[in-house]
This record gives sequence, C-alpha cells and structure tokens, in this order.
Amino acid sequence: MNPIKNNIANVLNIDNLPEADQEKILADIGSVIFQNVLMRVLEKMSEKDQNSFEKLLDQNGTPEEIFNFLNSKTKNLSEIIEEEAIKFKDSATNIMSQIG
Repeated sequence: MNPIKNNIANVLNIDNLPEADQEKILADIGSVIFQNVLMRVLEKMSEKDQNSFEKLLDQNGTPEEIFNFLNSKTKNLSEIIEEEAIKFKDSATNIMSQIG
C-alpha cells in the first residue's frame, strides 16, 4: 500500500483490517481526501512546479511517482495528509451522529 493510503488507514483506524478491506474502504473515500490534499499542496507550489505536476499527470504517472513528486515539493506532506484524513473522519462522524 502506498504511503498516502497507509497514513489515511492509520488515521481512520482501519489499519488493523485485512488489506483487501482497507483497499476497498480507501478506494471509496481516499479520492476525496486525496483531492483535498492536492488542493492544499498545489496552492503552495510555484507555477513551474504546478506545470511539472500537470505534465506528470498527463503522462499517467504512477501513484508512487505522484507521491514522490508531491513529497519533494512539500515540506509537510505527511502532516497535510493526516490533517485532511482527520477532517474527513470528523465530518463523517458528525454526519453519522446526526443521522442517529
């Protein structure tokens, strides 16, 4: 599992589940968290780095290549991932408590 998914699985307390179950859960919610992470990281990047990132995406970069690029351009990527995962978890918990 890639580092982003590992961090999210840990924050959501699903890291003890079988990896197949973790993958399914992360596939369902991981893209939302990743988009939030990406928006924050892109805001901090220079225009040159943003263009390089866009080229990487256009070339269908692997998740590892994308993570490595973002990690090299962001001092605190792990912290941002953790913060966004916590925000998602808190939001989901709040919604579920309102549902009953």
